[in-house]
Amino acid sequence: MLGIIKREWRAYFCTPVGYVFIAIFWLLGAAFFFLYNVLAASADLSALFGNLSYLFMLISPLLTMRLFSEERRQKTDLLYISSPTPLSAVVAGKFVAALGVLAASLAGTALYLVILALRVPLHAGAVAAHYLAFMLLGAATISVGVLMSALTENQITAAVLTLAVNMLLQLAEMASASAASPYLPFLPQLLSAIALNQRYAQIAGGVIRPTDVGYFIAFTTAVLLCAGLVLAQRRQRRR
Repeated sequence: MLGIIKREWRAYFCTPVGYVFIAIFWLLGAAFFFLYNVLAASADLSALFGNLSYLFMLISPLLTMRLFSEERRQKTDLLYISSPTPLSAVVAGKFVAALGVLAASLAGTALYLVILALRVPLHAGAVAAHYLAFMLLGAATISVGVLMSALTENQITAAVLTLAVNMLLQLAEMASASAASPYLPFLPQLLSAIALNQRYAQIAGGVIRPTDVGYFIAFTTAVLLCAGLVLAQRRQRRR
């Protein structure tokens, strides 16, 4: 798995993809930071990280669209499809590499906090809660992109599907409060059960419950397992 992580990491930075992603993340992050924290002289990081989470939802396909789809298009996926390499290691390696780019991007935002700490006092616990919540939400979002890339052989299709699924998850959460129906009485509870942002807000607000953290881990793991099943079916068809 380590070899896959290294290869994918190099792929991000041997092409403009990694640099473009980080540049967008830092540039717009700086704009959000200036508007919501510097101008207001506020130590509240909710607006900054809330906007960054929506930004990441929009640009996350840059990190995931080529992970499997490009290899499938070029037929280089045969290297692991027809080999005894555990497919779980392939999926995990690509996921960890993408998550590493997100972590590197997020680490750059520490500069914002240094600037803010020179003006207003910061609470270390609140800062840590925001970073934890963001990484959990980011991991879930990346896992969706990994699955969509595994399902297609076109990068653009993978990117569009990733964005569509992420937006559907957002819309489902927004509709959970008004989706009551006499024919589907369970619908509000079902939509609320898959809510990612609600749990993100709880953790970012400092209410770190094992159930919320566990939900993100379970969601991410389940989606990555689905990606592994897609590859396993492809391997089976090759035999």
